[in-house]
Amino acid sequence: MRTQTILVMSAMCLGLASCNQAEAPVEPADAASGASLTALPVSTNAVMVGLVDNSADYLWAIGNGDMPQDEKDWDLVRSATYDMILGGQVMKVPGTGEFDQQWTAEANWQEMSDQLTEIGQDALPLAEAQSTDEEAWRAIGDRLVQNCLACHEAFKPEIPSEGILHRSTERESRGISIFE
Repeated sequence: MRTQTILVMSAMCLGLASCNQAEAPVEPADAASGASLTALPVSTNAVMVGLVDNSADYLWAIGNGDMPQDEKDWDLVRSATYDMILGGQVMKVPGTGEFDQQWTAEANWQEMSDQLTEIGQDALPLAEAQSTDEEAWRAIGDRLVQNCLACHEAFKPEIPSEGILHRSTERESRGISIFE
């Protein structure tokens, strides 16, 4: 179910991006600096909940001893690491939220976004190797928690969700593996 939700959210974001190209132009790629995305068609909060928060669950699960059982599970973990890498960079671009422009203009926001990308980059070799090193995964998860807490403390202390929520499923609350 979670995979379907992530796929639907991704498809919706891509669809919205193509519909809003006239409103949020993408600058042509510059050979020296790469492509420059100037605005997201969704709020930063939507990116945090739909991309980062949902994917974080897979990284935290392994650090808590909930190991992937097969290739499909490892694909989910690998995808989650790519989401962290991408999510950190997407978070640097303002979206449609009330505070998005203000937040993304802050140097501290940009640094924490880059740290999120680094966490994903550090997790990727573990995912590719299908590492069952619980301590290594826990270290990744701890860094991710610290990054999230620092960002929320600086920018969203009351953790508003704009109505976009990532709720624990009954399955997770009962301690049933995320990979089953």
